[in-house]
Amino acid sequence: MKAVGRFYGRYIRGNGKETLLWAFIAFASSVGISRLIALDTEKGKAIFGYLYIKGYHIHHFYWGILLLILSNWMTLIKYKRLYKRTFKGMASIMFGGGLGLIVDEFGLLLTMEFGIKGNYWAPQSYYAIGVVSSLFLVCLLFLRAD
Repeated sequence: MKAVGRFYGRYIRGNGKETLLWAFIAFASSVGISRLIALDTEKGKAIFGYLYIKGYHIHHFYWGILLLILSNWMTLIKYKRLYKRTFKGMASIMFGGGLGLIVDEFGLLLTMEFGIKGNYWAPQSYYAIGVVSSLFLVCLLFLRAD
């Protein structure tokens, strides 16, 4: 555990990459949780199920867009110095989670046509998840943040 603490202190906090790390964790968590919920729903053992409003299925893609809008709006607020770190952390978590919800449905959106349902499990979703994860990891490893 001490090694993890030293690594975190030296490479993450020391290089100002905390917000980027939290965004990546939120991204990975939102993709994983949404895939598990979709899997459970398709098996018929859904804890949550899908959200329908007036007969229309509201995909988690829309919740991702909402989170991206809110996170970007939070970065535009002129907040006091005292709350800067808190707002920045919350915005990065909302950004990563929203990005994960959008990228998770990338294959579905790409394969969807008029009147024909798309394929949620399309390989394009996994490619998009891999590309975005790789970009996060490259930024964490090689770029200097803040």
